[in-house]
Amino acid sequence: MNTNNPESQALMIMESLVSIPFEQCAPITRDFKTMTANASIYAVRHRDLGLLYVGKTSYTRERFRGGHKAFLWSWLDYYKPDDVRIFIYPLDSIQLQTLSSQLEAIIISATNPPYNVRYPTRN
Repeated sequence: MNTNNPESQALMIMESLVSIPFEQCAPITRDFKTMTANASIYAVRHRDLGLLYVGKTSYTRERFRGGHKAFLWSWLDYYKPDDVRIFIYPLDSIQLQTLSSQLEAIIISATNPPYNVRYPTRN
């Protein structure tokens, strides 16, 4: 697989997001102390339903400490907190600066997570 190609990289990341066993994903905590502070593409996953949300961030731990709509929406959908976890795919500085938005868009388009809201473009 050509890992210099954004589509190939996105497919590799997407495979990780959906194939890692749920038990290996990070549980939701109040302070996320054990979560990396580095850049990542992340997935909020449900134990049985799979991907709920996919996003990217420069500062992973801080992204979740400040709250996240996926947690609120999962609570509103009556999901048990133990059934929702986060998988982190670390990004290096080159991926973050040059490809992170493109990788995120490819993954969201391919997986269509229910909590990723699509905003209509303005003409």
